[in-house]
Amino acid sequence: MPQQEFKTGGLTGFATGAICTDTNLYKCTDNRVVYIEYIPAGTAFPNFPGGNGKSKTTWFKITKATDGDQKSFQSALVQAGAV
Repeated sequence: MPQQEFKTGGLTGFATGAICTDTNLYKCTDNRVVYIEYIPAGTAFPNFPGGNGKSKTTWFKITKATDGDQKSFQSALVQAGAV
């Protein structure tokens, strides 16, 4: 069973496979793209959504404390095969 939660850089992270205990928006990154996903309590944190979808990752809860007063985010559309 994966570790439920751990501290990294002052933030609480949740490993792939850990069971979510608080329904919320969570994010993870590979330092190139940030994925934001709604994860309901009682479900397992999924693998990293990018690439082949099989990589383990760390999910972080999106809160005002971690993301400031940000009310939106920028997205980028890249044509398939362009990167």
